Amino acid sequence: MCGLVLILDFDGVITKLNIDWVKIRREVSMIIGFNVDSLVDFWDKYFGTEIFDVASRLVEKYEVEEVLRVKPYDDVEKALQSFNGQVYIASLQSKNALQVFLQKNGLNGYFKEVLGREGFGSKFRQVKYIMKREANAEKIVFVDDSRRNILSCKPLGVECILFDRGSGCNLISLVENIRSYCR
Repeated sequence: MCGLVLILDFDGVITKLNIDWVKIRREVSMIIGFNVDSLVDFWDKYFGTEIFDVASRLVEKYEVEEVLRVKPYDDVEKALQSFNGQVYIASLQSKNALQVFLQKNGLNGYFKEVLGREGFGSKFRQVKYIMKREANAEKIVFVDDSRRNILSCKPLGVECILFDRGSGCNLISLVENIRSYCR
């Protein structure tokens, strides 16, 4: 068996969450007492603080509501079945929302670990954690639909793939290409 590790983002790679992020940023701004222009920046900067936890609980309510409504993209389960390595989810959604989605859709058995924002606050810290856990892996591949996340994790030395479903990317082809690293 080849020592491949696949790290997948959630929203945009596994499913599409239809959440009004502008509305949520306004609500977060109201409860914490200052304007939040970017939740990604907020999670990173305030990770480990009380206001992070307060904001995270608020956002989680919307996330759980949405994951109960959406389904995985059609290619997800087949791609996971065909991958012969360790698979992680690294997401800035709440771990609870991720687990609710995976359980509801019968996907929880495919992942070695599911990382939500509460334990890390950023994709960089999530990927760094996985790299430590998988120190003996031959190759670690991080897949995300955000250029920002790809650029922040590239300096860690993992292969980073910008995944854009809008331009025709599909997970089955991606997994086949990754598996070819071991041939």
